[in-house]
Amino acid sequence: MHTLSLTAGQQTVAIRSNTPCVTDWAATYFGRYWNASPAQDTTAGHGPVVTVIDGDHRAPAAMAHTHHAVFAREPIGYTRHLDNTVIAHTLTDPVIAFRYTPDAQHLQISSRQPLQPTARPGRPTRLATATTRFAREMMRARLIAAGWVLLHASAAVLPGGRTLLTLGDSGAGKTTTALTLASTGAELLANDCCFARPNTSGSLDLLPWPAAAAVGLGLLHALLLTDSARAHLKTGEPPHPTQDRRVTDALTTGRTGTLTSASGRELKAHIWPEQLTRWFGLPLATTGIAAGVLLPRIVSSTSAPTCVNDDRSAEVTTSVFVTSDEERYPDFFGFTNGNNAGMPTARLEVLQRLNRLPRQAVDLSHDQTANTRLLTALTASLQSGQHHHPPAIGTAASTFPWRSGPTAGCWCGP
Repeated sequence: MHTLSLTAGQQTVAIRSNTPCVTDWAATYFGRYWNASPAQDTTAGHGPVVTVIDGDHRAPAAMAHTHHAVFAREPIGYTRHLDNTVIAHTLTDPVIAFRYTPDAQHLQISSRQPLQPTARPGRPTRLATATTRFAREMMRARLIAAGWVLLHASAAVLPGGRTLLTLGDSGAGKTTTALTLASTGAELLANDCCFARPNTSGSLDLLPWPAAAAVGLGLLHALLLTDSARAHLKTGEPPHPTQDRRVTDALTTGRTGTLTSASGRELKAHIWPEQLTRWFGLPLATTGIAAGVLLPRIVSSTSAPTCVNDDRSAEVTTSVFVTSDEERYPDFFGFTNGNNAGMPTARLEVLQRLNRLPRQAVDLSHDQTANTRLLTALTASLQSGQHHHPPAIGTAASTFPWRSGPTAGCWCGP
């Protein structure tokens, strides 16, 4: 058996497989953010374990299940037995079967037909993809039990080690902020979600949540990343399996305008963590300590300026937490015993500490030059300890007229 050990926040999950395509892909997927290293098979049994069998024709026949869920767009039927063991299988072909034994913290995943030949070079099999998704959920359960919570946040570690958190719902500007900062010298810790836990210094320790980044074509072009993506795709490297074909076509032909679906949703490029570095040269961070908070919004009007917005509240609310009712990854196996949003005491402490950090509400525009200038000014003030308003866009950095107000010590009042 091939065995891989995943470690994050001093928690460990082991992956065992009879085929290296599973553990090799898990190492590629997690290795940039979490410690992923080959291990002796004896590692299994000392914590959560995922055991994966490719082409196991002894897998039980499909059965009618009592419950159904959609996990990462995959319909799954599952049944929970009296001993809390959960049996499940995908409802699409090729069928992948699951068996979770909670007492042993052991998840078995198997296929009813060989899956390895179905994968294009560079693209994971369905079995490998399922493995990374559920191994990540098992790690989430371990981290939550250790006091971590998962936030809707991007995070960039600035030169010197301070980390800027950007909080907000989908479309607020988290990815724009994080990739802009990573393109100007910061290390990318997270583009959409990250873990946080109170530390003894009064701030928050941060860990990444490995996931593909969804990046609009306009942002890719503005950050001068389009040519690299096109070059890799033209060499035959497959795109992310969930990326819309129209996005792939636009990238390979050089189209840079925004693409939208029939419902008006923006279609974006999906970039795996390792591609952020290999394709774009963006440095990734594995840990961080929160030093400040941005609450951005993207203003669609072409005439709207990029600016600090004192008219919007910079108070962080409970909407910052990733909750089960909005999950693409419902916890139907019961890894977290119903606490996949984090322990209540941990959530309360994290929220209080977020609201004690320097923070600011900002409006970002479609003018990426202006966005970069504002974000650079804000991060410079955070690093220097001058937590006041930056000047109007266009003012020379050497003449920043920093202001203090009734909320001195933070960018904006609660």
